[in-house]
Amino acid sequence: MIRRLATILRPVDRAESEAGFTVVEVMVAMMVFAIMSVGIAYGIVNALTLSQSSRSRTTAVSLASQDIDGLRQTAAGSATGIQKVTSIPANAGDAPLTKTIGGVGYTITRDVNWVDSTGATNACGSSTGGYLAYKSVVETVSWKSRNSTLSTTMTSAIAPASAVTSPGSGSITVSVKTAAGVGNSGVTVTVTPVAGGTGASLTVQPDATNAQGCAVALNVQQGTYTVTASETGGIDTNQHQPAQQTPVTVVAGASAYVPFVYDQASSLTLQYAATYGATLPQSMPTTLSSGGGGQDVITPWGTTPTVTSATKTAVNVFPFGNYAVYAGAYSSASGASSCLSPNPAAWSTPNAANQVGLAPQQVGTAPGQPASVSPLPVMTGVVQVGGLNSSTYVVARTATTAGAGDPGCSAGTTLTFPTSSSGSQVLALPFGTWNLTFYSSLTGTVLNLLSGASVKNLTPGTSSGGVLTGFTVVADPRGQTK
Repeated sequence: MIRRLATILRPVDRAESEAGFTVVEVMVAMMVFAIMSVGIAYGIVNALTLSQSSRSRTTAVSLASQDIDGLRQTAAGSATGIQKVTSIPANAGDAPLTKTIGGVGYTITRDVNWVDSTGATNACGSSTGGYLAYKSVVETVSWKSRNSTLSTTMTSAIAPASAVTSPGSGSITVSVKTAAGVGNSGVTVTVTPVAGGTGASLTVQPDATNAQGCAVALNVQQGTYTVTASETGGIDTNQHQPAQQTPVTVVAGASAYVPFVYDQASSLTLQYAATYGATLPQSMPTTLSSGGGGQDVITPWGTTPTVTSATKTAVNVFPFGNYAVYAGAYSSASGASSCLSPNPAAWSTPNAANQVGLAPQQVGTAPGQPASVSPLPVMTGVVQVGGLNSSTYVVARTATTAGAGDPGCSAGTTLTFPTSSSGSQVLALPFGTWNLTFYSSLTGTVLNLLSGASVKNLTPGTSSGGVLTGFTVVADPRGQTK
C-alpha cells in the first residue's frame, strides 16, 4: 500500500507527459475515420437518390393523371370528342410529349385503343361486329435517373359522352393507314347510302381522320353504304383516287369496320418505244407490277388522243416502293385469265441466238415524290405497216395460237390504232403474237382488203400472212435492248 501511494505521489517526468500520439496511431485513426466517412457518405447519397427517385415517380404519376383527366374532359366535351383521344406518338416520326419539372425531363407516351362489346381492341375499332364501348388508355411516363431510365405506367378507361352505337342504329368506324402502316390524319371520310338499299343519308358526316387515322360515323341507319376516303393527291393500293369500299353493311346496335390503305401518290412518267417514233394503240392497257402490290392494270389514255413514242405519259401510283411496267395487260393467273406475253421476263425459252427476255427496269417510288427514273422507258414491239388508205384503221387481236417462244395470252386482247393521213404507219405493240386486220369503219366493222398492204418488224420478231388472210406478227422481246 505504502509503495503504491509513493508511486502516485511521486512527481511525473515532464518529458513523458508531453509525448502525444505516435505516427502509427494517427494513421490508424485516419483509416478508421475514412472508412466511417465512406459509409456515412454512401448512406447520405443513397438517401438523397431515393428521395429524388420518389419525388420523380410522384411527379410522373401526377403527369399521367393530369393527362388522363384532360382526355376525360375532351371526350365529354362533345359527341365526337372521343375521337380526339389518341395515342402519342400517333405516327412514325411524331415526337412524344415532353415536360421538364425541377430540372428533370419527363417523356409522356400513351397507347389508346377502342374496346368493343366483345372485348376486342383496335385503334379504330374492330371487325368483330360488336358495338364500340370505351377507349383503353395506357399512359407511360419515363425519365432519366443517373445512368438509367425509369418509368411508371397508368391505365384507365375513357367512355364517350354518349353511346357510339344507339340501339336503333349502328355506326361505321374507318381506319386509314399510310404505306408505312401508320395512321393517316386529316383524310376526308364520306358515307353515302347505296342506291336502292335501306340505308339513309347521314345527318352529319364523320370528322376527318384523327392522329391515328380513325374516323367514326355515328347514328347510321341499318342498311348498305359506300364509304369513301379522299385527300388531295391521295391514292389507294388499287390505284384508285379516291379510295372507296362498297357495299358496307350496317346492322342496328353494331359497328361496321372499314379499313383503307391510302397515301400520297408517287408520280410515274412513262415513255413507250422511245426511239422509234411509233404510234400506240388507243386505250392501251399498261401493267404496273410491284413487290408490295402485285399487278395492277391501268389505262393511261383513252381513244381521243394520239399517243406516240415521243409522248411522255404521267400516271399517279401508290408508293409501294418500286415498280416494273409492262405495255399490255399482263396476268400471271392460270387458265383463261392468263396473259403472260406482255412481260418480257416470261419469254424464258431461248431463241436461235440463245437469248431470253429480260426483266424490265425497276423504278423506285416514295409518297408524294416523282419516281426515281423519269421518264421510265417501256419496251414494246414495233412494226411498220404500209399500203394503207387515209381512212384505214389497223386492229390487232391476240392470236389464238402463240408464236414460237411466246408464253401466250389466253385472256385475249383487242387493240385499235388511230387512222393516219399517210399510207404507212409505224405501230407499237405489246409483246406477244397478234393478228392484224384493216377496217374502213370501226362502227360498222367493215373489213378493208388492201391489195398493197405490208407488215415489217422493226424490232425482233416475225411477220407472216397477207391481205386476204390477214397478217400475223410476233413482237418478241428476246434480243431487244431499247
